[in-house]
Amino acid sequence: MNPDRTRSCKRPWACPSQKLCTTSARGSRMLTLRPKEAHEALARARTEQKTKTWKDKYALRAGIEGTINQALDITGLRRARYRGLPKVRLQHAFSATAINIIRLDAHWTDHPLRRVRTSRLERLAYKLTA
Repeated sequence: MNPDRTRSCKRPWACPSQKLCTTSARGSRMLTLRPKEAHEALARARTEQKTKTWKDKYALRAGIEGTINQALDITGLRRARYRGLPKVRLQHAFSATAINIIRLDAHWTDHPLRRVRTSRLERLAYKLTA
């Protein structure tokens, strides 16, 4: 190994300007090189995501995902209580009815559905002042 190239660095090939190029915790940069077809498909998808029609379509999906998340949180839809497709379908129908009733109640009483989350530090500060 060339003694001129060995600095006080563990890696003799390290660039002296490396800190200007990357903010990685490892101190090195990692590149992912995909096959040409995959790279082109990813580039097309990213440019499509910038269009207004895609954003409008995704806004609908975001609302549906919120509904599904609420169903999972409130009714525990992740695991079925019963065996057999007819019973599971009935459970899902009852869960959907329950969510609709909860939403109607929140609408009629002007109570928001979202619970406000507080950090542990905020709860601790509240306990200390009370």
